[in-house]
Amino acid sequence: MKLKSKWIYNYKKGLRDLMISNDYHLTANKLYFSLTFGSSSFNSILLELDLETHNARTIFEENHVVRTAGIHENGKIYLTTFKGIAYCLDMSGNICWSTNLNLDNASFKMALDGDRFYASDHGIFCLNKNTGEIIWKNESFNQKSNCNILHDDKFIYCGESGGHVFCLDKFSGEVRWSYGNEEWISSCVIIDNNRLLVSHIHGKFYIFDSQNGELLCTNKANGHLYRIPVFDGNKLYIGDSESVIDSKSGNMTCCKLTSDNKLEEIFRVTVGGGISTDAVISDEKLFFAAEDNYLYCIDKNSGEFLAKKKTKGICRNIIVRDNELLLLSDKGQAECFEIV
Repeated sequence: MKLKSKWIYNYKKGLRDLMISNDYHLTANKLYFSLTFGSSSFNSILLELDLETHNARTIFEENHVVRTAGIHENGKIYLTTFKGIAYCLDMSGNICWSTNLNLDNASFKMALDGDRFYASDHGIFCLNKNTGEIIWKNESFNQKSNCNILHDDKFIYCGESGGHVFCLDKFSGEVRWSYGNEEWISSCVIIDNNRLLVSHIHGKFYIFDSQNGELLCTNKANGHLYRIPVFDGNKLYIGDSESVIDSKSGNMTCCKLTSDNKLEEIFRVTVGGGISTDAVISDEKLFFAAEDNYLYCIDKNSGEFLAKKKTKGICRNIIVRDNELLLLSDKGQAECFEIV
């Protein structure tokens, strides 16, 4: 397999410390992502890139950090910024509503659930998505969060940085259960109706009974965990980093979840930098990127290397679209490759 360069979009050259969003939104021919630039004071923009013309327009600007493309639904964009503000925008960038949370680095990981919008800022906030009114807030878990907000039909699951893993009633915000005290949690994933997989940044996985919070098993990971595990059938794929910052190596590991809640390693691929994207699976191929500024493609079953490509910056997002591969990387780059 080879990757043939088709086009590159660059927002503006010469900007210092440019960071791209940790997520994106894709429609038929429009790609949405945010850029943050500056070293002491920050500015951010939310862009809409036309994938046919390669022209972009700015939808929203904030004089602080924005690390998300937002959640898009029915012509509205819901997002948070590090100013501690939650916004609802229309597709022209007009502010439909804005709500002050704790005015202190709101997490860019949010959730939309029916008419409710969940956000985290040293506590969990439930907002009316139509008006921005705060329906309830729970500030008993008041540490900063770098964990996704996960919900099912009754509950919300999340974790803190230096705090707890917890479950809340999503209608009232009341605590259903909590675990730990100084846990550093990066993600929560529902395995099935009764089990919750929680990633600890310091290199371990918890498996909980999601209903009562009982810890069923702890599994050691191969490195620090910042990426979200990806399931494909009964296999789990997770990228890690050998250190908290400036990692010189990282692993993409494939595991099988056993009947006794153990994660049994099938293969491990080690590369020259911390893993900077989640695993992206397309047919029998698995794509991921690392902080060594390379994109990798491996066989998802064996871990065999199929391709390796230098990127313009640290890649944060990989998008497979028909026979094309779109990469979003720091330094403001959107790159398109043809898969041949």
